[in-house]
This record gives sequence, structure tokens and C-alpha cells, in this order.
Amino acid sequence: MIEVVKEDGDLLEVALTGENPGLANLVAERLLESKGVSFAASKVDHPLLGNPHILVKAKHPRKELKAAFESLAAEFKALQKEVKKSKK
Repeated sequence: MIEVVKEDGDLLEVALTGENPGLANLVAERLLESKGVSFAASKVDHPLLGNPHILVKAKHPRKELKAAFESLAAEFKALQKEVKKSKK
């Protein structure tokens, strides 16, 4: 579940409730690949207790975050297809 923690103009912080820090790291790295993003990072207050957060600074941070998730989802689907092919 994605929860908006803070939204202030070009800065957006979201929490990924119930997810592990690995997903937040992947999304932050994908965000940094976009020319429209000036800053992206992930953080976790405590590895065992806290939910990972993603911070993104961009002209349209929600749009950039959505694009990063969609890009990763497409990449995972393609990878899943390749794995299924290799099992045959």
C-alpha cells in the first residue's frame, strides 16, 4: 500500500506500507534514471520496524513515481516470461 506522507509542490514523500526496503531502493534508482527527476532516495527509519519511504523531487513527482512503478512492473513481467521460457 502506498501512503502519501508529504506533498509540497515539487517534493513528494510516500511510505510503502508492508513492503521491504528493496522495493523502495529499486523505485528510487529507477526514478533517478528519469531526466525529469532532480532528486530521488529511499529511507527506512528502522529495518525491522519501519516502512520504507521514497522521496522524489521533480516538476511532476506523482507522474514520475507512477512511471517508475510502471517501468519496473513491465521489466518484471518480461523477466517472468523469460524464466518461464527457460523452464521449457
